[in-house]
Amino acid sequence: MSKKKYTALILGSTGLIGTEILQFLLKNEAYTHVYAVSRQPISLTDPKLIPIIADYDSILPQLEGCTIDHLYCAIGTTKNKVPDETAYYKIDHDYPILVASYLKNKGCKTICIVSSIGANVQANQFYLKLKGKVEQAIIALGIPSTFIFRPSLLMGKRKEKRLLESIAQKVSPLLNIFLRGRLKNYQSIAAHTVASAMVNLALSNKQGTHIYQTQEIKENA
Repeated sequence: MSKKKYTALILGSTGLIGTEILQFLLKNEAYTHVYAVSRQPISLTDPKLIPIIADYDSILPQLEGCTIDHLYCAIGTTKNKVPDETAYYKIDHDYPILVASYLKNKGCKTICIVSSIGANVQANQFYLKLKGKVEQAIIALGIPSTFIFRPSLLMGKRKEKRLLESIAQKVSPLLNIFLRGRLKNYQSIAAHTVASAMVNLALSNKQGTHIYQTQEIKENA
């Protein structure tokens, strides 16, 4: 692992995975500054932490003068929160592409972005097609080290309640027993594990575009 020091930015820093990424980065000596973007204030203080309160329409002016080496993107909403598909698309697709494109032009060399198992631009389902389009656009930017993560059901305690996901989390340990072989990528995975793999790979200095499914994420955590 390189001894070089880095500056990171987390887009979606208060979400399930984003919160875990933030904790990892603040504890990791490889990072000198951590910019945490969110729509609401973060109830956390740390000498390395630089909070940014912003959304799609206000983010770019606040990034002026920032030098970011590693971009971590863990932003995402739900149909329950944002039922309008146009608004949903703006948050899950346009926002990460806007920030990634801007930072790439400012010298950012690494991006780690959370997608989803089954992401595919040809998918009929809105969410999976959207995630496929995000992946396609991120890859097209040509950031030297591009890491895409496709986890299955995420395990962890969210700040907001998601009934169906809560039920799925309770039964997933039992289902995991039967998900073997090719189906292992459909096993549930802890948000903590995803965040750990993202940080490890960002610091690996691995070049090119790499896509990781659930089992590969666990192997790199």
